[in-house]
Amino acid sequence: MAMTEINSEVNEKVQARGREQCDCIITAAGLSSRMGAWKMMLPYGSGTILDASLKNALAFCSRIILVVGHRGAELAACYGNRPDILIVHNPDYELGLGSSIRCALAASNADYLFISHGDLPCIPCEVYQQLWQARGELALFPSFEGEAGHPVLLPKSLARALADAPAQGSVRRWLLQRPHRSIPVESPAILFDIDTPERYQALIRGELELCSADEFTTEQG
Repeated sequence: MAMTEINSEVNEKVQARGREQCDCIITAAGLSSRMGAWKMMLPYGSGTILDASLKNALAFCSRIILVVGHRGAELAACYGNRPDILIVHNPDYELGLGSSIRCALAASNADYLFISHGDLPCIPCEVYQQLWQARGELALFPSFEGEAGHPVLLPKSLARALADAPAQGSVRRWLLQRPHRSIPVESPAILFDIDTPERYQALIRGELELCSADEFTTEQG
C-alpha cells in the first residue's frame, strides 16, 4: 500500500473518532431546475459540490442520511459503499425539499440530527460545533447578519413531531412557526446555496466571503 493511501486511511480513522454521534440529513434529490444543469455533480475543488457538502458534514457528524431522487442511481453508485453514508430514495422528490426531509426522518433514531442540503458546499465545521454546543429542546438555526440558514439542528422529540405532522410544503416554515433559537455565526456560507449559474460562478471565483446576507434570498426547505 502506498504511503499516501496509509496516511489517508489513518486520517479518516482519526476524524471518525472525533465525530459526534449524530446524524445529518443532506438532500440531493431535486431536479436542479434553476441551475439548468445537475448541480450536485458540478466540479468544485478536487471533487464536486456534493462531495464538499458531505465532507464538511462528516467532519463533525458520525453519519449522513443522503436523500436521492433525480438521477439517484448515480449518486447511490458514488456513495452507496460508504459506511458513514446511508442512501435513502425519495420517490416523491418532485414534490420538493419537504418531501425529501420527511423521507429521511424515518431513517434516523439519533438523539439529535442536523438538516442541510447538498448544494451548500462551504459550511465550516465550526458552525456545526456552535449549534451542537447550544443543543437543547428547540430547533436551532444558524444566522448570519440576522438571516437564518443551514444546517438546522433538531432534538429527537422535534424530529419525530415533524415526521408525524401533516405534509407541508416548507419544513423550514414549519419549524420557524414553532419555538426555536437563532445562533449567530460568522460564516455567510450557511446561506450560500448553489442553485443558479450566477451562484456557481461566484463559488468558483471564491467570492463567498465578499457577500452579505442581503444577497441571499432563496428559501430552502
